[in-house]
Amino acid sequence: MNRVITVTRLHFNKPGTALATPLGIIVIVWIVSLIIALALQRAGLDPSNPEYAAGARNNAGIMWSLPGFLIYYGVQAVATTFPFALALGTTRRAYVAGTALASLIHAAFITGVLAVLLLLELATGHWFFDLYVFDVTVLGSGNLWTLIATAFIGVFLCLTIGSIFGAIWVRFGAKGPLVLGLALGLLLAVGVLIAVPYFADIVAWVTGLKLALMTLGIAALALIGTWACMRRTSVR
Repeated sequence: MNRVITVTRLHFNKPGTALATPLGIIVIVWIVSLIIALALQRAGLDPSNPEYAAGARNNAGIMWSLPGFLIYYGVQAVATTFPFALALGTTRRAYVAGTALASLIHAAFITGVLAVLLLLELATGHWFFDLYVFDVTVLGSGNLWTLIATAFIGVFLCLTIGSIFGAIWVRFGAKGPLVLGLALGLLLAVGVLIAVPYFADIVAWVTGLKLALMTLGIAALALIGTWACMRRTSVR
């Protein structure tokens, strides 16, 4: 267990990257959203109109801004810490477990930040400017528990996806992630082609719980893939 904790601490040895960068991204999204909201209001949109809130809740800035960094962070976290961790005597199993624990902590941190900001947004009447950044459709339209579940699972998924790409890079070199990316892209394209005729049925079948379970399943597969790569990866 001590080795697992050591690996987890190793992933947070640069808090400026692990913790401060997501906060910076959130602040940027908030500022950009404020500028856009004020511009739309100056253009004549009436915030008191119910249609204004419905349209403003379509702001998906958070969803589009954080995943890119989180996947990148998952890649570089594995690629940079794996050789060092093994040099210190950590087992491969402990390394994967510690990396998974670090991802859970990271997800909990970002989820906590988003939850607090949602509460502030609701308490201030949407930041006193009818600004919708966290009370948005993709995060549950102001439902705190939906935001917590969505953010936590989403962040964890992005980090685990990054982890497997980082593990494949360490195992196979630069061509590994390229091949994996192409394979996943092809698999996704084939899946879309097969599912198109049944799209309406699939949408009706998928509920919030089913989507959450499927997302966690993908994250679990990513962790298993990370472990499979780590088992035979040589330290260079």
